[in-house]
Amino acid sequence: MSQATFHPLAIASLTPETADAITVAFRVGEDLTETFKYRAGQYLTLKFIINGKEERRAYSMCSAPQDAELAVTVKRVKGGIVSNHIADFLRPGDTVEVMPPQGRFMVAPDHKARRDYYLFGAGSGITPLMSILRNILEEEPKSRVFLLYGNRDEDSIIFEKQLEDLVSRYAGQLEVEHTLSRPKKYKVGGLKGFFSGGERKWTGAVGRVGIKAVQAFMDRHPGSVADKQYFVCGPGQMIDDVEQALLGLGVHKELIHTERFVSANAVKKAAPVAGKVQDAKVIATLGGKEVEVTLKPGQTILDGLLESGAAPPYSCLAGACSTCMAKVSKGGVKMEVCFAIDDDEIAQGYILACQSHPTTEEVHVTFDV
Repeated sequence: MSQATFHPLAIASLTPETADAITVAFRVGEDLTETFKYRAGQYLTLKFIINGKEERRAYSMCSAPQDAELAVTVKRVKGGIVSNHIADFLRPGDTVEVMPPQGRFMVAPDHKARRDYYLFGAGSGITPLMSILRNILEEEPKSRVFLLYGNRDEDSIIFEKQLEDLVSRYAGQLEVEHTLSRPKKYKVGGLKGFFSGGERKWTGAVGRVGIKAVQAFMDRHPGSVADKQYFVCGPGQMIDDVEQALLGLGVHKELIHTERFVSANAVKKAAPVAGKVQDAKVIATLGGKEVEVTLKPGQTILDGLLESGAAPPYSCLAGACSTCMAKVSKGGVKMEVCFAIDDDEIAQGYILACQSHPTTEEVHVTFDV
């Protein structure tokens, strides 16, 4: 994980998906084909210099490994430095610095396997799920895919037409259900319209992808085989609700795979870590070399290393990706949040450097894992 090498990739196309979401497709030269091989569900880290400052963001790929190009879908975020830069300034032919694919939210299709896959997404959480379902449909033809996808209204459904086409093309193999939390209302004529708030044209489900919606979805789609996998992507509360519903239905936790879309700003508002040591010394191994830093008050291990001029790998800064994953060999740390590695890995000493504060005066970590 220590090699944070970026490569310049040219933009092949920019495709609007909704009013605030755009798909960016990259061309990968033959010399980088092996470097950018990936599994469905993984993400790319993009690097920009904006207003004189380096900015990195992780974006899940919506493309599937069988595609000729790599593609990510970026949703514009209010006040978002990178998402707005991408939407407003990038053009086909421009070059972007891109780190090779990473991530552990992924599938490995087996042409001979027969499984039931249940996918739950909300908003831009559809991005890696699109990659996953397309890869399964193409590479695992005996399996079935069931998708429950939530959005705010009709205009915010990313990949709506593509999903319709896939349902038609893979009839009997793919089932897609939409639910909207606030379907649009349209004014009607006459006295009735004057006194009403408008009428809905939406005839599908109304509400969020919550506990009851998941329970009802599973009841409608029991599947036909014992081998089942569950993939969930979206904001934190939605993921918590889906997990709770599935666990309540008897699904084993190890079968539930999650990818949280969390902003670094949201994490920074979290409660401070208790028990952290001030002025702790960190000795980090990066690419076989040792770097020693003394952390300033409030700094994470990643913060201190970056300030020292070291180049540890990192991306989201929100504890939601595994780019800055490292392992503690001596000392102790405590993380603010951790969405990208599981309890067993934490017990083995693995950490996310962007969220880690020392709880001992000296900590040894290695990024060469």
